[in-house]
Amino acid sequence: MVGLVRGVIADGKVTEDEAHRLSEWTRANPEVATRYPANLLSRRLERIFMDGKVDGRERDRLSAMLAQLAENPSGLGGGAPLATDLPLTVPPPDVVFGGQTFVFGGQMAYGPLHACEREVLERGGMCEHAVNRRTDYVVIGALAAADWAQSAFGGLIDEVVSYRSRGVPIAVITEEHWTTGLT
Repeated sequence: MVGLVRGVIADGKVTEDEAHRLSEWTRANPEVATRYPANLLSRRLERIFMDGKVDGRERDRLSAMLAQLAENPSGLGGGAPLATDLPLTVPPPDVVFGGQTFVFGGQMAYGPLHACEREVLERGGMCEHAVNRRTDYVVIGALAAADWAQSAFGGLIDEVVSYRSRGVPIAVITEEHWTTGLT
């Protein structure tokens, strides 16, 4: 898959034909396309082709994702620290959506924030943009900026730690773990 991805982005742009070929490849190779991070690519392509075409914005987002995959085939880190460098709940809990409240932090490889929130809402969960006593899960995007501790993202983690110290059981999980609950 890595060779295919690198070939698609070699000229710096993704055409609709290239996106179609990637989509066909993911359908023809489920043994790879159902494992992280290829499963994120597969889902992204499914969403792109729901309307039967690929617009410029979709191509740009797909191109950025492919560039990350080409740079770091085992994940989407691209040289930045991965979510696994952060204070995660160990062992990771089962992801339950119904009646649970989710907060997303960092950049999600799955897609834009609204797409992630839609997945939660469709499964009976709720989303908020800040951590509070109602928060059940904080989902850390596949990418964390190199300076995450000094960013707003670091503030989110500080809030989680503060609530945990007061006995609020907030689970911090990776995007990869969150996607396991989507199936």
